[in-house]
Amino acid sequence: MKATVLYYSHKGKTAFFAREIAMYLWSKGLDVSLCAISDFDPQKLAETDFLLSGCWTCGYFVVGQHPHRQWKACSRRMAGEVPPHRTLLFTTYKFRTGSMLRNMKKTLRISRKASVPFLQSKNGLLSDTDKLILDQFITL
Repeated sequence: MKATVLYYSHKGKTAFFAREIAMYLWSKGLDVSLCAISDFDPQKLAETDFLLSGCWTCGYFVVGQHPHRQWKACSRRMAGEVPPHRTLLFTTYKFRTGSMLRNMKKTLRISRKASVPFLQSKNGLLSDTDKLILDQFITL
């Protein structure tokens, strides 16, 4: 099985979180491709079984959280390429994630009703709960 971990990072925390995710998946036996959105070739999605995509949380302190415009631009080009049940979204944040999941799903044209796993980290580290979510995700 092949997983693609795709991220947009501003100061490095999201890149660190993406590497944590990629290394965990690799330790579980998956073939993992880790890539920043600036270096990503969308044609590679045809070769992937799982898409894990994320960015840092932009927006106001309590309201108006949204994905970064560069992540959105890349994600719009990938929309519909990987089924929602094979997609996991992640974000890093400073205060709150707010409406990030909803806005990320909207960008990828995933139905609001579709269940998509979502990881969030304030410090860029993978928690035990995150690992359980990843384990469940890759056994679908």
